[in-house]
Amino acid sequence: MKNKDQAREPAAPLYGGEYPAPSESTLTAMEARAASELLTMPVGRATLQIAIPAILSMLSIMVFNLVDAWWVSKLGAASMAGVSAASFIYWALEGVGTLASTGVAALVARHVGARQQRKASYAAGQGVLLALLLGLISGGLVLSTAKILLAKMGLTGEAFQAGYDYLIILNIGLALMFAARAADAAFRGMGDTRTPLKIMGGALLFNALLDPFFIFGIGPFPRLEAGGAALATVLAHIIILGTSLVVLRRRGMPVKFRFAVWKRPQRRVLGRISRIGAPVAMSAVMFSITYTFLTRVITRYGAEPLAALGLGHRIEGLAYFTGVGFAVAATTLMGQNLGAGNLHRAEKSAWTALGYCSLVLGLFSLFFFLAAEPLIRFFINDPLVVQEGRAYLRIIALFEVFLGFELVMEGAFSGAGYSLPPMLVSVPVTWLRIPLAAWLAGPLGLGSTGIWWAISSTTAIKGIVIALWFRAGTWKHQGMNS
Repeated sequence: MKNKDQAREPAAPLYGGEYPAPSESTLTAMEARAASELLTMPVGRATLQIAIPAILSMLSIMVFNLVDAWWVSKLGAASMAGVSAASFIYWALEGVGTLASTGVAALVARHVGARQQRKASYAAGQGVLLALLLGLISGGLVLSTAKILLAKMGLTGEAFQAGYDYLIILNIGLALMFAARAADAAFRGMGDTRTPLKIMGGALLFNALLDPFFIFGIGPFPRLEAGGAALATVLAHIIILGTSLVVLRRRGMPVKFRFAVWKRPQRRVLGRISRIGAPVAMSAVMFSITYTFLTRVITRYGAEPLAALGLGHRIEGLAYFTGVGFAVAATTLMGQNLGAGNLHRAEKSAWTALGYCSLVLGLFSLFFFLAAEPLIRFFINDPLVVQEGRAYLRIIALFEVFLGFELVMEGAFSGAGYSLPPMLVSVPVTWLRIPLAAWLAGPLGLGSTGIWWAISSTTAIKGIVIALWFRAGTWKHQGMNS
């Protein structure tokens, strides 16, 4: 009698006619063996095999931010506040980039599960091209409006200048940074999270070495201060992109761009990528836009709470990127198992990823609560920033596990090609933070602490509702099947 994880249901229909090649090649022997292992090994083992390297890779991204924050904090609280505010805008831009990377990961995973290498490779190429186009458009828009955006956030003086310098340089390299994320998503769809980890590790070392030279103008380098941190980050992502494209080609999955986007095959693939990625991108963009408005509430209480929030977010990245790593596992295993026609195993993969994630985030919660003050003091000794940061970390620690609910279930929905439900939950609840924070901080008299409670409680609401929606099973009849 077959194990129920191995019981197969009819495969969901894949896309017919939108790819230019009339014949379909199969995966190479190495790729087929790797895909087969993920589809047959115990679900828990498969989850950890994907999630652990993905977590380490994502934590490398967090270290990018922490290294930048540590060096920028040496310029003072005002510079730190400016970079924190600029980061909220950059998060919105990263959200735009997830439109391509989310779609690439889901499509590549589905095609790898169905042993369709040519389609997987073609989807990856079109996804990287889409990322480049999105980066050029969104980066250009922000370059022309950066001063207005930062002024609307209430920044002045040194904080404004730091935020402006940081934002301008990031946006000059935004297209290449988006493309690097899309190439990384192709590896994730293949079930390979170890290669991106190695690439990211090398780029991180490069970024950490360059930061002090560009920020403080050591030796022949110009003193760019906050802008120097941005420049080091852009150069590191260029290395990531170039290396990723070379490795993908060597793996027999060359990323080829089809620029004739007006032709039906190209339009259909770009449409599939966009349909999967757009809800995730919308959620991320609206999340960041919310923070630009929330910043105006925070700055009523001075630059210190804003600086503390920026540091708090970077520290919380330990938990956030861990959740993203398990979300990667959920997306990949959902996509590959659905491509192979195993609905039950796909669903089990999502819940297994959530279980592991909840356990790890519970440990992070305890760590944040007990070590809140020394964590903030590691970056800055300003007593007011330390006080605000300590309060933030202790409050979010109470709700951190629900962050995992939101991230992992969003990844599972994306892997199924049905990413709309998380957006429908995330966007309105995230916007709720603005009036809730204003009410708790002002009329209720909690001050900046009320803002931290608003952020944390809405995280719990989002996570619980998205998990319940996934459990309802509507994704089984939607997404890539439609």
